[in-house]
Amino acid sequence: MAGGAARELEAVLDATVDPVIACGPDEHILHVNAATERLLGWDREQLVGKPVTDLFPLRLRRFHGLSLPRYLLSRRRALGGRATRVFARRRDGVELLVELTVGASGTDGWERIVLTMRRLHEVIDSLEEPVEHIPGGPDTAAHQETADRLYQLLVENAPLGIFHFDRTPIITACNERFASVIGTSKRSLVGLNLLTLQDARIMACVRESLDGRSCDFEGTYRALTTGKETPVRVRFAPCYAEDGTVEGGVGIVEDITERRRVEAEREENLAQLDLLFRGAPVGIGFLDTHLRYVRVNETLARINGIPAEAHPGHTLPELLGEPGAIAERGPRSVLRTGEPLVDQESTSDEDLGAPGPRRCFRGSFYPVRTPDGRVLGVGVLVEDITERRRAEEERAHLYREAREAIRVRDDFLSIASHELKTPLTPLSLRLATLERRLERGEHLDPSVLSHARHQLTRLTGLINDLLDASRIEAGRLALHPEATRFDLLVEHTLGSLEGQKGNHTFDFEPPPEPISVHGDTFRLEQVVSNLLENALKYSPDGGTIRVRLSLTDDVAVLSVTDPGIGIPEDQQQQLFDRYFRARNASTRSYGGLGLGLYISRDIVERHGGRIWVESTPGRGSTFYVALPTLAAARPALPQVWPDRQLH
Repeated sequence: MAGGAARELEAVLDATVDPVIACGPDEHILHVNAATERLLGWDREQLVGKPVTDLFPLRLRRFHGLSLPRYLLSRRRALGGRATRVFARRRDGVELLVELTVGASGTDGWERIVLTMRRLHEVIDSLEEPVEHIPGGPDTAAHQETADRLYQLLVENAPLGIFHFDRTPIITACNERFASVIGTSKRSLVGLNLLTLQDARIMACVRESLDGRSCDFEGTYRALTTGKETPVRVRFAPCYAEDGTVEGGVGIVEDITERRRVEAEREENLAQLDLLFRGAPVGIGFLDTHLRYVRVNETLARINGIPAEAHPGHTLPELLGEPGAIAERGPRSVLRTGEPLVDQESTSDEDLGAPGPRRCFRGSFYPVRTPDGRVLGVGVLVEDITERRRAEEERAHLYREAREAIRVRDDFLSIASHELKTPLTPLSLRLATLERRLERGEHLDPSVLSHARHQLTRLTGLINDLLDASRIEAGRLALHPEATRFDLLVEHTLGSLEGQKGNHTFDFEPPPEPISVHGDTFRLEQVVSNLLENALKYSPDGGTIRVRLSLTDDVAVLSVTDPGIGIPEDQQQQLFDRYFRARNASTRSYGGLGLGLYISRDIVERHGGRIWVESTPGRGSTFYVALPTLAAARPALPQVWPDRQLH
């Protein structure tokens, strides 16, 4: 019966989470539970019969002439059931900080002393409760407590996750940053056996550190409880006892989620740039500071007539001979001055002296610099414009043939414009008289007057367009340039069209700083108004008209985007011709003579600028106007906009 009760008591103690040790009156161990074996590393058979004080460091075994258990029993009333923080000694000699509670039952030879321990896995996780400090202890305990506080401050405020594991290997301590990175609580992590992770690479690093060597792990950690996956980099290092033996290890954990994202984004951008480089319709190459090719795309290889793989490591003269020596002057000038050379045109027979059919090229050369300004080499952009030149020459030939017919038509338009404008003055006076009668209270339908004035304004605009077109053809369209705030001009034009926008909405963001140009205020306002009126007219279903004005390299760029009917691609190049109308804009549905863009092009170009369009049928259009700013030193703009639909 007594044996059965003992076995039952033993089973109960083994199920207890905290270590429990039972002693007789002679303070020799009678029983320990499984938690004690795990904590101190002893087998039960090795502990039974030993003095219980052997489980504590020599310096802590006696106080005031009493053994540690007897001393704590003498202070039970003063402690009031509170635990005492002491150091316990493991089998391998490692000291562990524990909270110890001592109790006794029975008398004389039947007395039983019971010691209950609770492992303090880390000083930084201990409760801030009043615990008894053993008086008379050595000064090293105070130094240890100070060191523990410093350790707490350092570890908890570290920007990286930190955890400690023993030789088992079980995590014995960690900081909040480590718990945050892993995505679980410290309570779940402390006591975790690293063997349960079943990650061969992590275990290899653990073994390396327990063997006294540092190592690194990089991979994705998947939390066992939450399933959270976190890309991490872990530095494993051994921890040594006072006698120089390895007592465990430490891991320093960095969450590399953001680094992985940045690397993936960088790889994606590099892939896109590589695709753009290889598939660009213009020749692209890079020369180092010795003017030797580092890389070229297939387009430049075709222009040079040499395979792309034959370029790296060679100079232009080595590849192309005398024409290459001439072509090398541009990149050499860029290296010497540090300034780009843009839109340098040449022909193979005249400028380069190359044999074969005449070919025309346009090249640009740019210094390639590091962020700190150091020149790495020269970027080369070369475009074969032979076909474009041939087309331009053909157009010039056709233009000369049609010049006479155009002159006859212009004469007619000039006469017709003047004839149409003649009756406008008396009509305007008559309408003004009707307005005065309305102000005096005489009966008059206001809608009739409003409609008449609207038609008059429209007719005047058509006539002015006809006159402007005639002046342009005759070279008599006068400009009066002056310093003009282009941003204020755009805002003023938008305000003047508020009454005409109907169910449309203007979306305009003023530039962050004033933009000034040297131009004719009236004519530039005419261009802006023309683009806005077209956007309203060719967006019959309403919507938002998006207007943007920006400044780049002494060039002011205005864009007007509408959600309208769009322009067929094969007709976009003719859009700026006189009288031209796209086939999807019928005269019945959309009024006008087709002169607005023609006039706008002339005005913009005579200001040294460019105007072009980008459009998709059914999805709207975007018109761009680029003008040199007031501070620009060059008289005309470089070719920095898309070639298609550029005028």
